[in-house]
Amino acid sequence: MDITSIRSVLHYLTKNILPTKFETAQQPEPNTIQLCFRGVDSQTWLEVSWNGDSPRILKINKPEKIGRESTLSKQIRYGLKYMALISINQDNFERVIKFGFAKKPGDEISRYLIFELMGKHSNIFYLDNKHKIIAVGKQINSSKSSFRTILTGSIYSDPPVNLKKQPREDESFQSWKESISTVPESLKYCLINTYQGVSPSLTKQLEVVSKTSYSEIMEKNIDFISDANLKEIFISWKIWINRFKNNNFNFSIFNKFFYCVWFSDKEIKCVNKIDLCTGLENYYDYHLKQKKLEFLEKKIEGMIFKQTNNEKKNLNVQYDLLSKSENYKVYKEKADKIFSTNPLKKQDIIRGQKLYKKSKKLKRSRELIKERLNIYKTNLDRLDEFNTLLENINSLNHEDLIVKIKLLEEIMEEICNEFNIHLKRQREDKKSSSEIQSSPIQVDTPSGLKLQVGRNMRQNDLISFKFSKKGDLWFHAQESPGSHVVLKSSSQAASEQDLQIAADLAALFSKAKRNIKVPINLVKIKDLQKIKKGGPGCVSFKNVEIIWGNPTRGEDYIKKNLKTVN
Repeated sequence: MDITSIRSVLHYLTKNILPTKFETAQQPEPNTIQLCFRGVDSQTWLEVSWNGDSPRILKINKPEKIGRESTLSKQIRYGLKYMALISINQDNFERVIKFGFAKKPGDEISRYLIFELMGKHSNIFYLDNKHKIIAVGKQINSSKSSFRTILTGSIYSDPPVNLKKQPREDESFQSWKESISTVPESLKYCLINTYQGVSPSLTKQLEVVSKTSYSEIMEKNIDFISDANLKEIFISWKIWINRFKNNNFNFSIFNKFFYCVWFSDKEIKCVNKIDLCTGLENYYDYHLKQKKLEFLEKKIEGMIFKQTNNEKKNLNVQYDLLSKSENYKVYKEKADKIFSTNPLKKQDIIRGQKLYKKSKKLKRSRELIKERLNIYKTNLDRLDEFNTLLENINSLNHEDLIVKIKLLEEIMEEICNEFNIHLKRQREDKKSSSEIQSSPIQVDTPSGLKLQVGRNMRQNDLISFKFSKKGDLWFHAQESPGSHVVLKSSSQAASEQDLQIAADLAALFSKAKRNIKVPINLVKIKDLQKIKKGGPGCVSFKNVEIIWGNPTRGEDYIKKNLKTVN
């Protein structure tokens, strides 16, 4: 979040929530705190993050109760109990926000919350009236920074002074041009490196409002930009400073993916106009979810890749042991040869006994080795299934991000449980709201029957056994990892078209979905059996019938008829 966006949020808060009573705090993520303030007739929630990738301050809707047991949230809740927020300060283009708290409006400030939203150096401080640090988001000792140490119990000091120039409304074009022309770089970096408060997003906004984006002027070297084009940028620059100084803010989306808080309605066409705080919350909510989705996908891919290599390594070790165990006959023959010679010496008897013992040991080990081989082969098959489930998450592009995130979290948990992988998890509240589990996909067939598709191992298990009834039909790609599909034909007989749609969906949600046709196993639910000691979704079956599924046809059908199980 750039300084212009921060300033716009603080302007709203200053106008609408001062003074208000502090109510509670929670820490849903390691680098994020959520604060609640209660006014005369309303409640306001703020989210402040000092995450280096996305530092921000936002007004948000009431969140879930997550992270109330963290040490930082407890310290803030205890220290600010019954206190009122009476001041919000932020100087010019500085990215330091100071919240002042007192026992009641009009009293002297006795507690401070300071938020430094400065990229990777972002942090949060909880101070007493003498600016002594009571709690801090991340502590920095002398080994990490020789300039500024941040430790609880020490006195808070301001961050280093920003030596860049402050943007001024009364600055002339010539002075502005000379300032940014010191080093011959792209106009974008000339502005960022010269002036305070300039971010990459602001340079994009200046380019759009000056109508020079078609030529990508910000990426051009400043020495090759004409004065006429620079003057267009300079006019936009002056408009931005004026609106920043006068707190004239307005939320808008441009170029589909970018937002701005200082464009006027005349400068950009906004189809769905929304208020500033709602716009910012929606924007960051979407992009943070998208970021989390990408993170989870990479994390799961990495887990599957690492575990697959481990299983392959163990499999190769067992194959080596199996090949060595085939020598048990050789050791027996050597022992027989020793005992068939005359005369026998004590040394020969001892050597012959050792060879017999080794021969028996190798013979006994063969069955154990074969068992282990089967285990590692099964594990590799299961990992292949998890990989297919991961690929299938993106089969439905119009699906809500929160649904995809939930599915990915469940898949990751299933992998961890099945392969005993321990991940560091954040401590959650004992009284936090119950976890809402994801639901299988459900569609109606042309004749009105229900079709259910599992998206992870838990869902596969549920639709195949718990949700199914005698008379239902089960579908799965033949000899290929994929989702379980159940046709609810217990209520009425399924038509040929119903069977074909079910087969098409089983083909779509399988590893073989890029084929034109996929062979599909059709099994009655009564002939389906759960494998003992197998993981969720592991089944065996009998009396199978093979039909052919078309993944492309399945994709077209599900896009038109998608529903979810409640």
